[in-house]
Amino acid sequence: MRGPGLIVLAVLLTIPTLCPAAEAGDTETLRKQWYRCVRQAFSGQPARIETHAAQRAALAACKTAEDEYVAAVMAADEAERGGRAGGGSLTGRARAWMASVAAYVVDPLSSLIGGWTR
Repeated sequence: MRGPGLIVLAVLLTIPTLCPAAEAGDTETLRKQWYRCVRQAFSGQPARIETHAAQRAALAACKTAEDEYVAAVMAADEAERGGRAGGGSLTGRARAWMASVAAYVVDPLSSLIGGWTR
């Protein structure tokens, strides 16, 4: 067990240099950089390492690139919504509330009544 553990540790210590630094907030560029980092880290794994362990090591090696990509996506989503904490206008929130009422109250009642009439 000591051999594979040391190999994974060595890979984890050497692979982070392969991950490119994040550029501006371009999510597509960050996504491509993260994918490239994961592919390079995974392909650099020794063949005798179990696949699941190699995948975990590759993802761990590219954690910073993944964090930058996720932060950029979340920032883009926030900018798209216009920074509203409620997620939309009053009308949109009212529609969402009515949909939840329909899902939790009206639909079960209508199916119960439909079962009685059959």
